Amino acid sequence: RVKLVKKMAAYCAISGEVPQEPVVSPVSGSVFEKRLIEKHLSTSPTDPINGEPLTVAQLIALKVPKAVRPRPPNATSIPTILKMFQDEWDSVMLETFKMRQHVETVRQELSHALYQHDAACRVIARLTRERDQARQALAVLQPLAASGADGQAMEVDAEDALSKIDAKAKELNAGRKKRTKAAELATPDDIKGFTQKSSNSSLHSASAAGITALDLHPADSNIVATGGVDKHALVYNHVEEKILATFKGHSKKLTGVILHPATEVAISSSLDATVRVWSTQTAEPLCTITHSKGVSGISLHPTGEYVLSASDKTWSFSDIRSTKTIYSGEAADALSSICWHPDGVIFGAGTHDNLVRIWDIKQNSNIHNFEGHTGNVSAIAFSENGYVLATAAEDRTVRLWDLRKLSNFKILEFDHQIHSLSFDYSGTYLATGGATVNVYQTKTWDMPNSFSEHSGPVTGVRFGKHARSLVSVSLDRALKVYA
Repeated sequence: RVKLVKKMAAYCAISGEVPQEPVVSPVSGSVFEKRLIEKHLSTSPTDPINGEPLTVAQLIALKVPKAVRPRPPNATSIPTILKMFQDEWDSVMLETFKMRQHVETVRQELSHALYQHDAACRVIARLTRERDQARQALAVLQPLAASGADGQAMEVDAEDALSKIDAKAKELNAGRKKRTKAAELATPDDIKGFTQKSSNSSLHSASAAGITALDLHPADSNIVATGGVDKHALVYNHVEEKILATFKGHSKKLTGVILHPATEVAISSSLDATVRVWSTQTAEPLCTITHSKGVSGISLHPTGEYVLSASDKTWSFSDIRSTKTIYSGEAADALSSICWHPDGVIFGAGTHDNLVRIWDIKQNSNIHNFEGHTGNVSAIAFSENGYVLATAAEDRTVRLWDLRKLSNFKILEFDHQIHSLSFDYSGTYLATGGATVNVYQTKTWDMPNSFSEHSGPVTGVRFGKHARSLVSVSLDRALKVYA
């Protein structure tokens, strides 16, 4: 039987075709295709020819040369072969089309899954950011907040505020009497040697050009805050030339900026009738104090808990934690500038009726008016020594007032309007900002130096620590540092 298989083609008893892997059943002697008989035996363990029991282990493999399958009868002519090729091609194309459809479906599903994942990540990031901002705001405001019994916050009231004001005034006044000038304080010769060290004209927008407000951090003279016509305020390190925070939220140009000396807080005012308190770490608003009209100026109380703001004819004394207005007052004409006395008991305000009005916050009354200016009082500054007041007006003069004698003892005349005034911490020097930046020695009123690098009106000047530097800003968009 084996010789017969080798000499002649054997056909599978199941398919009737020449087997690729022929095996023989010892039960019936029939030849089978291996895969077919194994599939049969997996369902029925009997020989398909005679029905006798048969297992896969009983099958005998035949060693025969690989046979080429005979061509089917319908593939014996060229047209038929071409037809077969065409059918095969069509089948391949259909299968390829289905595969492409499947790939596109899978791609869409993957894209949708990735979009959902990205959206979930954005939501998580936003929630995390809001959580961090809330934590930061809480951490910033906690040092300013007072706690009552059982951990409940105390209500902000006038008596509480006045007691804090009084305590702070006594503390500052006692400290001032013991204070001596620092050895590091710049001398007039040092001031005379000041030159421009740096200039930056790209902090604020060029489309709404101009910087309108300036402040320096009391503890770090390298950190400055500016406010502009572009409705933004920012915190900037002029040594590293790096913007640390940008505050966006005002709808009109800014009129004042303050860096809080003890916490990561900045305060800004604007003609949009708001005073906003910001976190300098997150650049997010912490609270807003609202006025009925544009705010012309702000000043932070020495306690660091209250802000004084001027709006039209009224001034407001507000708590920066609760935004509650504790005291307010009204002048006969609009207020153009406002500033606390270093002790924090009285404050001065420049008005459009050419007066410099002095208010006592404890009495909540206008206790004195300085007369002499013939134009709108545009700037006001108290010396840290506590008894000298400087005011500037549209009459192109700066007047110096003695608060002890309630009299004017010096007039500085200019050929341009002065927009900003600033004493250094020791009260030794006074800086003025107008068409130029001038520095005066307050003992002799000599002018050690003057700077004319700005191409527009100077709107802010501030001394650095120990008067070792001077910073100015202008409507020409430039922030300049002299040292």
